[in-house]
Amino acid sequence: MIFSQNATAHASGLHIQCTWFKHSAVRGSPLLRTFLIALCLGLAALPLWRMTQPKATVPIDIVAPATNNTTMTVPFGLQLSASAKQVILRDENGRILWESSGIIAAEVEATWPSLPRSVQIEVVWTDAAPAPRYFAKLRLDPPGRDTLTHVFDANTNLDDLWELP
Repeated sequence: MIFSQNATAHASGLHIQCTWFKHSAVRGSPLLRTFLIALCLGLAALPLWRMTQPKATVPIDIVAPATNNTTMTVPFGLQLSASAKQVILRDENGRILWESSGIIAAEVEATWPSLPRSVQIEVVWTDAAPAPRYFAKLRLDPPGRDTLTHVFDANTNLDDLWELP
């Protein structure tokens, strides 16, 4: 029996005497118990160690598609939220990729001679008054890659840069 039959009342409440702690005999070999605990900790540490290690990366050789000295054109689409007076698209060196003046429609489809590392867009809107939000959505369709899309937005004229992935 774990608890004794004689329960007495004290000022702090009911006092129950426990007889389980009176037996101090411990069963089993302490050396064997220590070995089993160390073995269990080691077995638990192995999966934890494997989960916390970074995954090995396999290098992938990327082979560029063969070009026969022809320029690869990159189709793109530009969607504007309003009509614009002028739109200029430049590459990372400031070279003009595409430019249009006059009243530009809401959607434009054209091509570039190559895919730049970054695109700078400048849009001058026909209505110069600040709007809640003007935007220009640029979509690039490079051959052999996924379609890239980015939305530029501002309250007034756009002048922004997009670094391509």
